[in-house]
Amino acid sequence: MNFLKNIQFQQVINLFLLLLIAQYNNTLQISWLLILTLAIFAVLFELIIVNLSTNNQQSTINYQLYIPYSAIITTFGIILMIGWLKWYIPFILITLALLQKKYLLIGKKHIFNPSNFAVVLALVIFYPKALPIIGQLGHQGYTAIIVTILLAVSILYRVNRLTIPIVFSLAYIALEWLIIGHSNPTWEFSHFLTKFYTTSFIVYLLFMLTDPITTPESNLKQAIFALLVATVLASLDYIYTPRVWNLFLALFFSSALFVPFYRKLEKADWIKYIIVLAISTILIIVISKHTPHYFSM
Repeated sequence: MNFLKNIQFQQVINLFLLLLIAQYNNTLQISWLLILTLAIFAVLFELIIVNLSTNNQQSTINYQLYIPYSAIITTFGIILMIGWLKWYIPFILITLALLQKKYLLIGKKHIFNPSNFAVVLALVIFYPKALPIIGQLGHQGYTAIIVTILLAVSILYRVNRLTIPIVFSLAYIALEWLIIGHSNPTWEFSHFLTKFYTTSFIVYLLFMLTDPITTPESNLKQAIFALLVATVLASLDYIYTPRVWNLFLALFFSSALFVPFYRKLEKADWIKYIIVLAISTILIIVISKHTPHYFSM
Protein backbone atom coordinates (compact mmCIF):
# COMPACT_ATOMS: atom_id res chain seq x y z
CA MET A 1 0.00 0.00 0.00
CA ASN A 2 3.02 2.28 -0.26
CA PHE A 3 1.65 3.72 -3.48
CA LEU A 4 -1.01 5.51 -1.40
CA LYS A 5 1.77 7.65 0.08
CA ASN A 6 3.25 8.45 -3.34
CA ILE A 7 2.91 12.18 -4.05
CA GLN A 8 2.37 11.63 -7.77
CA PHE A 9 -0.40 9.12 -7.05
CA GLN A 10 -2.09 11.68 -4.80
CA GLN A 11 -1.72 14.26 -7.55
CA VAL A 12 -3.46 11.90 -9.98
CA ILE A 13 -6.34 11.47 -7.51
CA ASN A 14 -6.57 15.23 -6.96
CA LEU A 15 -6.71 15.99 -10.67
CA PHE A 16 -9.24 13.23 -11.22
CA LEU A 17 -11.44 14.84 -8.59
CA LEU A 18 -11.09 18.13 -10.47
CA LEU A 19 -12.39 16.41 -13.58
CA LEU A 20 -15.34 15.19 -11.53
CA ILE A 21 -15.97 18.78 -10.44
CA ALA A 22 -15.98 19.85 -14.08
CA GLN A 23 -18.42 17.06 -14.86
CA TYR A 24 -20.65 18.15 -11.95
CA ASN A 25 -20.63 21.71 -13.27
CA ASN A 26 -21.43 20.49 -16.81
CA THR A 27 -18.32 22.24 -18.09
CA LEU A 28 -16.13 19.25 -18.96
CA GLN A 29 -15.23 19.63 -22.64
CA ILE A 30 -14.74 15.96 -23.58
CA SER A 31 -16.25 12.55 -22.82
CA TRP A 32 -14.95 10.17 -20.17
CA LEU A 33 -14.22 7.68 -22.92
CA LEU A 34 -11.83 10.13 -24.56
CA ILE A 35 -10.27 10.96 -21.18
CA LEU A 36 -9.64 7.25 -20.60
CA THR A 37 -8.26 6.86 -24.13
CA LEU A 38 -5.86 9.78 -23.69
CA ALA A 39 -4.70 8.50 -20.30
CA ILE A 40 -4.05 4.99 -21.65
CA PHE A 41 -2.22 6.46 -24.66
CA ALA A 42 -0.02 8.59 -22.38
CA VAL A 43 0.78 5.66 -20.08
CA LEU A 44 1.70 3.36 -22.98
CA PHE A 45 3.79 6.05 -24.67
CA GLU A 46 5.76 6.78 -21.52
CA LEU A 47 6.33 3.06 -20.97
CA ILE A 48 7.70 2.86 -24.52
CA ILE A 49 10.06 5.75 -23.80
CA VAL A 50 11.25 4.09 -20.60
CA ASN A 51 11.70 0.79 -22.43
CA LEU A 52 13.80 2.42 -25.12
CA SER A 53 16.09 3.85 -22.46
CA THR A 54 16.51 0.47 -20.75
CA ASN A 55 20.00 -0.88 -21.32
CA ASN A 56 20.50 -3.67 -18.79
CA GLN A 57 18.65 -6.31 -16.83
CA GLN A 58 18.50 -4.29 -13.63
CA SER A 59 16.91 -1.42 -15.50
CA THR A 60 14.44 -3.89 -16.97
CA ILE A 61 13.40 -4.99 -13.49
CA ASN A 62 12.89 -1.35 -12.46
CA TYR A 63 10.92 -0.75 -15.64
CA GLN A 64 8.55 -3.61 -14.80
CA LEU A 65 7.80 -1.97 -11.46
CA TYR A 66 7.51 1.51 -12.95
CA ILE A 67 4.09 3.16 -12.79
CA PRO A 68 3.94 6.27 -15.03
CA TYR A 69 1.89 8.54 -12.80
CA SER A 70 3.48 11.57 -14.46
CA ALA A 71 1.97 10.62 -17.81
CA ILE A 72 -1.51 10.62 -16.28
CA ILE A 73 -0.83 13.93 -14.50
CA THR A 74 0.28 15.47 -17.79
CA THR A 75 -2.82 14.18 -19.56
CA PHE A 76 -5.22 15.49 -16.92
CA GLY A 77 -3.43 18.85 -16.91
CA ILE A 78 -3.77 19.17 -20.69
CA ILE A 79 -7.46 18.24 -20.52
CA LEU A 80 -8.13 20.82 -17.82
CA MET A 81 -6.23 23.68 -19.43
CA ILE A 82 -6.54 23.27 -23.23
CA GLY A 83 -9.49 23.18 -25.60
CA TRP A 84 -9.21 21.76 -29.11
CA LEU A 85 -11.26 21.36 -32.29
CA LYS A 86 -9.52 18.36 -33.88
CA TRP A 87 -9.39 14.90 -32.29
CA TYR A 88 -5.68 14.38 -32.97
CA ILE A 89 -4.46 17.54 -31.23
CA PRO A 90 -4.36 16.19 -27.63
CA PHE A 91 -2.51 13.06 -28.75
CA ILE A 92 0.20 15.19 -30.38
CA LEU A 93 0.44 17.52 -27.39
CA ILE A 94 0.72 14.63 -24.93
CA THR A 95 3.42 13.03 -27.10
CA LEU A 96 5.50 16.20 -27.31
CA ALA A 97 5.04 17.03 -23.62
CA LEU A 98 6.27 13.57 -22.56
CA LEU A 99 9.17 13.65 -25.03
CA GLN A 100 10.43 16.98 -23.69
CA LYS A 101 10.16 15.63 -20.14
CA LYS A 102 12.41 12.74 -21.11
CA TYR A 103 14.85 14.32 -23.54
CA LEU A 104 14.85 18.13 -23.12
CA LEU A 105 17.08 18.01 -20.06
CA ILE A 106 19.26 20.72 -18.57
CA GLY A 107 21.13 19.83 -15.42
CA LYS A 108 19.92 16.21 -15.84
CA LYS A 109 16.25 17.14 -15.39
CA HIS A 110 13.51 18.63 -17.54
CA ILE A 111 12.88 22.35 -17.10
CA PHE A 112 9.26 22.83 -18.20
CA ASN A 113 6.11 21.65 -16.51
CA PRO A 114 4.77 19.22 -19.16
CA SER A 115 1.21 20.59 -19.12
CA ASN A 116 2.41 24.17 -19.41
CA PHE A 117 4.76 23.12 -22.21
CA ALA A 118 1.76 21.60 -24.00
CA VAL A 119 -0.23 24.84 -23.68
CA VAL A 120 2.58 26.84 -25.27
CA LEU A 121 2.99 24.31 -28.08
CA ALA A 122 -0.76 24.37 -28.70
CA LEU A 123 -0.57 28.14 -29.15
CA VAL A 124 2.38 27.85 -31.52
CA ILE A 125 1.32 24.87 -33.65
CA PHE A 126 -2.47 24.71 -33.58
CA TYR A 127 -3.85 28.14 -32.67
CA PRO A 128 -6.74 28.94 -32.97
CA LYS A 129 -7.80 25.27 -33.26
CA ALA A 130 -6.31 24.72 -29.82
CA LEU A 131 -6.04 27.30 -27.09
CA PRO A 132 -6.06 27.64 -23.30
CA ILE A 133 -9.44 27.46 -21.60
CA ILE A 134 -9.89 28.19 -17.94
CA GLY A 135 -13.57 27.88 -17.19
CA GLN A 136 -13.96 24.10 -17.11
CA LEU A 137 -14.14 23.92 -13.36
CA GLY A 138 -16.74 26.63 -12.98
CA HIS A 139 -16.53 29.68 -10.75
CA GLN A 140 -18.28 28.49 -7.61
CA GLY A 141 -16.55 29.46 -4.41
CA TYR A 142 -16.94 26.05 -2.81
CA THR A 143 -15.03 24.35 -5.63
CA ALA A 144 -12.20 26.82 -5.14
CA ILE A 145 -12.08 25.85 -1.48
CA ILE A 146 -12.02 22.16 -2.37
CA VAL A 147 -9.17 22.64 -4.84
CA THR A 148 -7.22 24.73 -2.35
CA ILE A 149 -7.51 22.02 0.30
CA LEU A 150 -6.72 19.20 -2.13
CA LEU A 151 -3.69 20.79 -3.74
CA ALA A 152 -2.25 23.21 -1.20
CA VAL A 153 -2.61 21.18 1.97
CA SER A 154 -2.13 17.63 0.73
CA ILE A 155 0.62 18.24 -1.83
CA LEU A 156 2.43 21.56 -1.52
CA TYR A 157 3.11 21.24 2.17
CA ARG A 158 4.70 17.81 1.67
CA VAL A 159 6.93 18.98 -1.17
CA ASN A 160 7.74 22.35 0.46
CA ARG A 161 6.35 24.55 -2.31
CA LEU A 162 3.94 26.82 -0.39
CA THR A 163 6.30 29.78 -0.76
CA ILE A 164 5.76 30.03 -4.53
CA PRO A 165 1.98 30.59 -4.66
CA ILE A 166 2.08 33.00 -1.71
CA VAL A 167 4.88 35.18 -3.09
CA PHE A 168 3.53 35.00 -6.65
CA SER A 169 0.04 36.10 -5.60
CA LEU A 170 1.27 39.05 -3.56
CA ALA A 171 3.77 40.15 -6.21
CA TYR A 172 1.27 39.74 -9.06
CA ILE A 173 -1.35 41.84 -7.29
CA ALA A 174 1.17 44.56 -6.43
CA LEU A 175 2.74 44.70 -9.90
CA GLU A 176 -0.59 44.71 -11.74
CA TRP A 177 -1.81 47.56 -9.53
CA LEU A 178 1.40 49.54 -9.99
CA ILE A 179 1.95 48.90 -13.71
CA ILE A 180 -1.44 48.21 -15.28
CA GLY A 181 -3.58 50.08 -12.79
CA HIS A 182 -1.68 53.34 -13.32
CA SER A 183 -1.45 53.06 -17.11
CA ASN A 184 -4.84 51.67 -18.17
CA PRO A 185 -7.83 53.83 -17.21
CA THR A 186 -10.24 50.93 -17.76
CA TRP A 187 -8.44 48.63 -15.34
CA GLU A 188 -10.37 47.92 -12.16
CA PHE A 189 -8.73 46.41 -9.13
CA SER A 190 -11.89 44.68 -7.92
CA HIS A 191 -12.40 43.04 -11.32
CA PHE A 192 -8.77 41.94 -11.43
CA LEU A 193 -9.07 40.23 -8.05
CA THR A 194 -11.98 38.09 -9.25
CA LYS A 195 -9.57 35.77 -11.08
CA PHE A 196 -8.16 34.71 -7.73
CA TYR A 197 -11.57 33.27 -6.87
CA THR A 198 -11.77 31.10 -9.98
CA THR A 199 -10.94 27.45 -9.58
CA SER A 200 -8.95 27.24 -12.80
CA PHE A 201 -6.60 30.02 -11.73
CA ILE A 202 -6.05 28.18 -8.46
CA VAL A 203 -5.19 25.02 -10.42
CA TYR A 204 -2.61 27.02 -12.39
CA LEU A 205 -1.28 28.57 -9.21
CA LEU A 206 -1.02 25.36 -7.21
CA PHE A 207 -0.35 22.78 -9.92
CA MET A 208 1.66 24.20 -12.82
CA LEU A 209 3.49 26.96 -11.00
CA THR A 210 4.68 24.70 -8.17
CA ASP A 211 6.00 21.67 -10.06
CA PRO A 212 8.66 20.21 -7.70
CA ILE A 213 10.94 19.19 -10.59
CA THR A 214 10.94 22.54 -12.40
CA THR A 215 11.19 24.80 -9.34
CA PRO A 216 13.98 25.29 -6.77
CA GLU A 217 13.98 23.62 -3.36
CA SER A 218 15.10 26.46 -1.10
CA ASN A 219 12.45 28.91 0.07
CA LEU A 220 14.55 31.93 -0.88
CA LYS A 221 15.00 30.76 -4.47
CA GLN A 222 11.33 29.82 -4.62
CA ALA A 223 10.44 33.38 -3.64
CA ILE A 224 12.77 34.80 -6.30
CA PHE A 225 11.33 32.45 -8.91
CA ALA A 226 7.77 33.42 -8.00
CA LEU A 227 8.69 37.10 -8.18
CA LEU A 228 10.25 36.52 -11.61
CA VAL A 229 7.09 34.84 -12.95
CA ALA A 230 4.92 37.65 -11.59
CA THR A 231 7.21 40.30 -13.12
CA VAL A 232 7.21 38.62 -16.55
CA LEU A 233 3.43 38.23 -16.38
CA ALA A 234 2.84 41.86 -15.45
CA SER A 235 5.23 42.95 -18.21
CA LEU A 236 3.38 40.88 -20.82
CA ASP A 237 0.06 42.31 -19.61
CA TYR A 238 1.49 45.82 -19.97
CA ILE A 239 3.07 45.32 -23.40
CA TYR A 240 0.40 43.18 -25.05
CA THR A 241 -2.64 43.88 -22.80
CA PRO A 242 -3.88 41.25 -20.33
CA ARG A 243 -4.54 37.91 -22.01
CA VAL A 244 -5.20 34.46 -20.64
CA TRP A 245 -2.17 32.92 -22.30
CA ASN A 246 0.15 35.41 -20.60
CA LEU A 247 -0.06 33.21 -17.50
CA PHE A 248 1.41 30.24 -19.34
CA LEU A 249 3.95 32.29 -21.30
CA ALA A 250 5.27 33.88 -18.11
CA LEU A 251 5.82 30.50 -16.48
CA PHE A 252 7.32 29.06 -19.67
CA PHE A 253 9.90 31.84 -20.03
CA SER A 254 10.70 32.01 -16.32
CA SER A 255 11.23 28.24 -16.13
CA ALA A 256 13.83 28.51 -18.89
CA LEU A 257 15.51 31.64 -17.56
CA PHE A 258 15.83 30.54 -13.94
CA VAL A 259 17.51 27.14 -14.50
CA PRO A 260 21.14 28.21 -13.75
CA PHE A 261 20.09 29.73 -10.43
CA TYR A 262 19.10 26.41 -8.85
CA ARG A 263 20.88 23.71 -10.87
CA LYS A 264 24.53 22.97 -11.49
CA LEU A 265 25.14 23.11 -15.23
CA GLU A 266 27.91 21.49 -17.22
CA LYS A 267 29.37 23.10 -20.35
CA ALA A 268 26.96 21.21 -22.63
CA ASP A 269 24.08 22.29 -20.41
CA TRP A 270 25.00 25.95 -20.87
CA ILE A 271 24.83 25.58 -24.65
CA LYS A 272 21.40 23.96 -24.42
CA TYR A 273 20.33 26.62 -21.92
CA ILE A 274 21.18 29.49 -24.28
CA ILE A 275 19.42 27.78 -27.19
CA VAL A 276 16.29 26.98 -25.15
CA LEU A 277 16.15 30.51 -23.72
CA ALA A 278 16.44 32.04 -27.19
CA ILE A 279 13.72 29.76 -28.59
CA SER A 280 11.50 30.50 -25.60
CA THR A 281 11.83 34.23 -26.22
CA ILE A 282 10.98 33.82 -29.91
CA LEU A 283 7.94 31.68 -29.13
CA ILE A 284 6.61 34.25 -26.67
CA ILE A 285 6.90 36.98 -29.31
CA VAL A 286 5.21 34.83 -31.94
CA ILE A 287 2.32 33.85 -29.66
CA SER A 288 1.86 37.38 -28.39
CA LYS A 289 1.23 38.56 -31.96
CA HIS A 290 -1.78 36.23 -32.31
CA THR A 291 -5.15 37.88 -32.54
CA PRO A 292 -6.65 37.02 -29.14
CA HIS A 293 -10.01 35.40 -28.65
CA TYR A 294 -12.12 36.48 -25.74
CA PHE A 295 -12.01 34.43 -22.56
CA SER A 296 -13.09 35.21 -19.07
CA MET A 297 -11.03 34.07 -16.12
